[in-house]
Amino acid sequence: MNTKKKKLLFVLGGGAVVFVFAAAIFFTLIFDINSYRSRIEAAVSRATGLEVRIKGTMGLSFFPFGVSARDVHVFRNGSEILSLETLKLGAEFTPLLRKQLRVTRCELLKPSVLIVKEADGKYNFEGTQERSEKGEPGAAFSLRELRLSGGALVYLDRKTGEKTEVKDLELAVKDLSVAGDIIKNSSFTGSFDCREVLQKDFRIEKLRATVKAVGGTYNFEPLTIGALVFTDRKTGEKTGVKEIALAIRDLSVLGTSGEFAKDLSFTGTLGCREIRKGAFGIDNVRSPVKAQKGVISLSALTMDIFGAKAEGDITVENPETGVEYKINMKVLGLDFAKLQEAFGTKKVIGGKGDLYTSLLIREKGDRKVINGMDGTFSLRGDNLVMYTMDLDKVLSSFESSQKFNLVDLGAFFIAGPLSTVALKGYRYGDVYNQTRGGQGAITQFISHWKIKGGVAEAVDCALATKNNRIALKGSLDLVSERYDNVIVAILDAKGCTKFKQKISGPFGSPEIGAVSAIESLAGPISDLFRKAKRFLRAGRCEVFYGGAVQQPSK
Repeated sequence: MNTKKKKLLFVLGGGAVVFVFAAAIFFTLIFDINSYRSRIEAAVSRATGLEVRIKGTMGLSFFPFGVSARDVHVFRNGSEILSLETLKLGAEFTPLLRKQLRVTRCELLKPSVLIVKEADGKYNFEGTQERSEKGEPGAAFSLRELRLSGGALVYLDRKTGEKTEVKDLELAVKDLSVAGDIIKNSSFTGSFDCREVLQKDFRIEKLRATVKAVGGTYNFEPLTIGALVFTDRKTGEKTGVKEIALAIRDLSVLGTSGEFAKDLSFTGTLGCREIRKGAFGIDNVRSPVKAQKGVISLSALTMDIFGAKAEGDITVENPETGVEYKINMKVLGLDFAKLQEAFGTKKVIGGKGDLYTSLLIREKGDRKVINGMDGTFSLRGDNLVMYTMDLDKVLSSFESSQKFNLVDLGAFFIAGPLSTVALKGYRYGDVYNQTRGGQGAITQFISHWKIKGGVAEAVDCALATKNNRIALKGSLDLVSERYDNVIVAILDAKGCTKFKQKISGPFGSPEIGAVSAIESLAGPISDLFRKAKRFLRAGRCEVFYGGAVQQPSK
């Protein structure tokens, strides 16, 4: 082809492009798409089974070809379920000539969605026709690009009254394709960003994720949460979790039970910078995570707690009876001072120790979590420091006219990890600091409890100083908040009691022998001592304690 022909073709081609461009501009100027508003509303309503109304202006563009509409509202049975400030749709031009609509991109500006689950289990966007029990697949469709900005969503469950709000949602999706079920058969890449999610007692802040889906299998790498806050409405106490980082791989919906959590399957990793509840804190949580058939497991879980590294595992199950938590943890070399600080008690004991716990917690309805708590708890330590008193010095003057309640020593075994509520009547450590002062040593310490139905029974609770051994027996009803026949005793070499005292009744106003409330230094010891002497003179010795703490050798 010679140069003249090439120039001619170039001119003709360029002229054709200019003509099409000019024709498109002219058509855009003279064509009023708003005159077709009612027909467009009717067509979309028939296609979706919903009532669609466009209250704002509509627009038409050709480069790229698309349609826009402002102030769009969608109704079902007279109730609004969706409103949009602006809707922009992009489509291929050629299929329109064959009266076919092929949408390639969709942009939603400030959508507001209301989803209501009625008491009968039906959603407000569903039609009046009966839902298929066969789970027939939906129609296939695809989009090159989907964008959503400034979104808001409210989900309301009429049966439970629970409400979930999603605020300031941003969504960007590319190459979306769906073949049948939108959850099980979607493929796309994208990201989302949400400023806040509110649900009853929970608040989630700064939820972000990068997502890739292939044939209904999803990968979130990473999924981050700036903060998660739980507020106890009764007490106002808050539990905060900050800087959560998740990597979720191969997430898929396996079953069709209708319970989303039970149908999920995935693997991944979990990280969290800190968890705080009052003075109690956990840092640097790390664990692999796996979900299968409603069971979520955290294996090889590690965290920093009480000034030491904790290891263990947590499993969460969701059977018909309610949620179950299985917790197995050990903390080696914990700091006793930090342990007491975490549970809001005065620093009385210092040193290092080991903590072991194995718990099964069942959560059901409005029942207190502690009602469904079973398991074991054990705290042990050797060569500890007592900051507030020399216990040997205090006990050496026990035979004199001093006023002293033995049950005060039970605070060493009860305080901290089991329940600070059990010490409502104690001024933990203050009485010794005020009256005796000085420092002492605990050569061996054990606080081992068995928990059943929220009742903690002392299995092996004892401590030894250089010259004395003290033990505790009985139970703490953590549900009813009562002492159940708790006895604190000073032991002899055989494990028999030299002196003992009993505490029972409500945590807030217990009875100590003839005393109606715990008040250190409030009752004379002489009566108790005389009774103990008569008991010893009788020559009987019923072993009170036979645990692991040995009698000190003087």
